[in-house]
This record gives sequence, structure tokens and C-alpha cells, in this order.
Amino acid sequence: MKYKTQLGLIALLTISCGSFATTDKIKDIFNNLDRNKDGLLTRSESAKDPALWSRFKSYDTDKDNKLSLSEFTLYASK
Repeated sequence: MKYKTQLGLIALLTISCGSFATTDKIKDIFNNLDRNKDGLLTRSESAKDPALWSRFKSYDTDKDNKLSLSEFTLYASK
């Protein structure tokens, strides 16, 4: 039983670390697109990524014509 518990904890730790790595990668991509470093992506900044540019309005959930990191994460995690 102890072995199964340890194995389960190792599996959870591995999954958790992978999740943080993915989040950091998404943040790095976001920061590369954010030319003026204001923490938001405009439609013109998104033009570097044609797929994002063409779907920009569908990910702009608050309809402010800018993507926050959380809105961009929805796009990047698909």
C-alpha cells in the first residue's frame, strides 16, 4: 500500500510540474507578441500569429479589443 501511495504522489508531482512548464511557455509566447509590454495584446500585435489574428474577436471575451494573458491562454491551450 505504501508503494502505491508513493507512486501516486510522484505521478501528481510530475503532472503538476508539467502544468507549470506549459503555463510558462504560454506566458513567454504572450510576452513575445506583446510589443509595447503593456500586458495586453492588440489585434495588430496578434498579426505575428495568423491563426490568433483570424480568431482574435472570439477570444476577446470582455470585448475590449485587447487580449489579456488569461484570454490568450484559452487560445494557446487548444
